[in-house]
Amino acid sequence: MLDDLDAVPWRALRHALGAATDVPRLIRALTSHERAERQAGLTQLFACLLHQGAVYEATPHALPFLFELLEQPAVADKSWIAFLVASIAAGQGYLSTHSAHEPHWRKLLAERGTTLEAELGIEAELVHSVQVEVGKRAQLLVPFLNDSQSEIRAAVARALGRQTAQASALIPELLAAEARETASDARAALQHSLTRLKTQARK
Repeated sequence: MLDDLDAVPWRALRHALGAATDVPRLIRALTSHERAERQAGLTQLFACLLHQGAVYEATPHALPFLFELLEQPAVADKSWIAFLVASIAAGQGYLSTHSAHEPHWRKLLAERGTTLEAELGIEAELVHSVQVEVGKRAQLLVPFLNDSQSEIRAAVARALGRQTAQASALIPELLAAEARETASDARAALQHSLTRLKTQARK
């Protein structure tokens, strides 16, 4: 399990808190027999891979290993790992969500020798790479549409709704989930995702 985790050049990658050298340790913490250690690892992964709803350079590189944990029978707290993956799938770039004061960012980025447009383009590629990684194993999230916690069901529904290339396979799963859903947050997420996927399926 996690055999290739150390093969990733984490030192060369960045996340919200700096160099991503701590990511292997945090991912391995999710396999701990100690609940407190698993919870601490999850909290820290949220903080560095998805800080304030933004994804970072290291984020897509972590996803294959999070999916690997979802496949392992012995791993505990899979619902929360699925929640992390689904939340990452809904992430955006930092600048795209924080550049409301555009003149400030333009000046700051110019001082760094770049432009807002160039950085937004890099972020768009990063968000796309996240969606590609989620798409490779999106079916592993489907069982969590039936999780006991509505916030997890809602997050998974939103994540699957972004996988428009798999619309035909995912629509029946989301319809079945909608039929049994009673929580307003999860139901709204399912309906939004179904609208998105159905629109794509008609194209």
